[in-house]
Amino acid sequence: MPNLRGPDEHRRRLFANVVLSVILYEAPIWADVFIKKSCVQPGLYRLQRTIAQRVISAYRTVSSDAALLLARLPPIKLLASSRKRTYERLKELRDSGNIEGVNKKEIRESEFINLCNVWRTILEKPNSSGEFTKLFIVPRLEEWLTRDTANGMTFHLTQVLTNHGCFSKYLYRIQKRPNNTCFMCGMDDEDDAYHTLRDCPMWDTSRLEMREKLGLPRNFSMSDVMDCIMSSRNSWIAFSSFVEGIMREKEDEERRLERIRSSSSSPSSSFVADDESGSD
Repeated sequence: MPNLRGPDEHRRRLFANVVLSVILYEAPIWADVFIKKSCVQPGLYRLQRTIAQRVISAYRTVSSDAALLLARLPPIKLLASSRKRTYERLKELRDSGNIEGVNKKEIRESEFINLCNVWRTILEKPNSSGEFTKLFIVPRLEEWLTRDTANGMTFHLTQVLTNHGCFSKYLYRIQKRPNNTCFMCGMDDEDDAYHTLRDCPMWDTSRLEMREKLGLPRNFSMSDVMDCIMSSRNSWIAFSSFVEGIMREKEDEERRLERIRSSSSSPSSSFVADDESGSD
């Protein structure tokens, strides 16, 4: 599935849920064995990471923690354990003749809370991957997992929420840029997601409009952004539109610079163009 001009997040999640349903078939039976010791764990974790990256149209360099968080896909071992506990609790109610709709709902809600608590504990371990994304998603994990499905992730929004994308800091790290300074404004500032969203003077006018719509302060953080866009669909749309506009301009400029570099050296394909075609 290409990162651009492909299915939206809603359809990608449909595909992902079908795959996970197959993987988790009869999970109450094998969950304990899988968690304790299983030779298939590494392969399934790699598969789930790939699925999560495709759901959110992310680069392959995005970590498992960040990809699963943004795709709203808890790790397989947590899903398997949750399904096992849910099954056992519902079976106990059926055996006692006390199975009712309200009881089913309470069990599923309590297991969801338990899953979130366990996942949060794992994510909050020090020196783990995806720190940039975890800082503003983990504190509002339950709200994020149950957010409006109409507010979808896109290729450009994922870049901003992972700090992996058309930013000089990232491109320099993967040896696609000679330095990490901003190639848009020419300033010596390190070009990352924060510089692009908050500081780069290239988008002062559109940034001011976005801030007014969202009610953001001048030196806003990603936590400020998340509070706004998750509380209002209009805010989500306004922020997404701002991100789409500035990231497309950055990509156009990166392609132009790549053509200049290519004309003075051996031919090479543009990093941004490659990722837009789905090869990341």
